[in-house]
Amino acid sequence: MATHADGARLTPRQHECLGHVYARRTSKEISAITGLAVGTVDTYIAEAVTALGARNRRHAAELIHGNSTPADTPGKPIPEKTGVVATSPRSLTTNEPEELQQQFTLLPVRKKGAIGNDLGPVARLIAIIGFAIVLAASFGMLAVGMRVISDLATGLR
Repeated sequence: MATHADGARLTPRQHECLGHVYARRTSKEISAITGLAVGTVDTYIAEAVTALGARNRRHAAELIHGNSTPADTPGKPIPEKTGVVATSPRSLTTNEPEELQQQFTLLPVRKKGAIGNDLGPVARLIAIIGFAIVLAASFGMLAVGMRVISDLATGLR
C-alpha cells in the first residue's frame, strides 16, 4: 500500500486518513466517514506528516499514496497553484527565499496548509505579554489625549 520508505512507521488509521486526504477530502468529511472526531483525524494526519517529514498533509498523502489512483474522488477541483499566505508587507514585495520571509513576519499567524502554530510555549507567552504591553500603552495614550482635550475644553469656557 505504502510507496514511501517511512510509510511502514505509520499506523493503519494514519494510512487511512492520508488515503482520504489523497482523495481530497476535508477533515470533517474524513470524520464522518471513519466515525472519528475531527480533532482525532487532525491528530492522526499531523502525526503522519511529522513521521514522514512532509511539508503538509497533502505532501504526506502524496508520499504514501502517490502511485495509486485516488478512490472515488467526487470531482473536487485541484488547485493549480498552492503556496504560503503572506503575513507581512515585506513578503508581498520581495522575491526572497521563504526562510528569509518567515523571519520578517509581523505576527505569529498560522499559514495556509500548516498543521499548527510554529511558536513554542515560551515564544507564545512573550508574544502575548508584548501584545498586552502595546495595548496598555495605546490605552494610556488615548486616556492622556482625552484628558488634554477635556482640560482644553474646560479652560476655554
